[in-house]
Amino acid sequence: MAATWNIDERARLAHVLSDLGPGRPTLCEGWQTQHLAAHVVLRDRAPWRRSDRTTSELAAHSEDRSSFDDLVVEVAQGPRWPSATSRVAETMNLLELFVHTEDVVRAQPGGLQVAAGEVRSAEHEAQLWSQFRLFARLMYLAVPTGVILVVTDGPRAVARRPRRGHGTVVVSGPVGEIIMHGFGRGAASSVRVDGTPRDVEIFSEKFPGP
Repeated sequence: MAATWNIDERARLAHVLSDLGPGRPTLCEGWQTQHLAAHVVLRDRAPWRRSDRTTSELAAHSEDRSSFDDLVVEVAQGPRWPSATSRVAETMNLLELFVHTEDVVRAQPGGLQVAAGEVRSAEHEAQLWSQFRLFARLMYLAVPTGVILVVTDGPRAVARRPRRGHGTVVVSGPVGEIIMHGFGRGAASSVRVDGTPRDVEIFSEKFPGP
């Protein structure tokens, strides 16, 4: 089967944005829903133009409902290349779209409860986990501790081995929660971090938990 989970994530992001409209908060500091939509469209269509300034400019033109809806249509359409069903698109977009959808959902009142009730197929979660494992070693380079990721009732992976003089922490939880924590959204995630108090403290300086 072709890898197309990014299509599902994109459709969900567009649906959430359309349902909420402009002017709603997100987990991205300083961004409302129109900023996040602008970021995704620029990333898809003109990554060479993407900057804080161009994102803010496009967001400013999308503060009214009609313009925002037009922008969300572009979010839903996605990039013209590569094909959304290609392996390149899956690698480039799956985690990005998942995290940004959760950025919107979890920033709303009661959003953590909504996120906790979300259900994805086992195949979909397996692809999210597979993609996250590809990036995890780079993501955790900033910490000197070792990092082991453990999915609740699922697989585990060594994301980083400890530097001399440090131990290892274990980050455990559902796939989506581990991903959100790893992408710096720990305050809006539900994970458990185990290890010695010193190692947990050092790790949490870079990756704060809930």
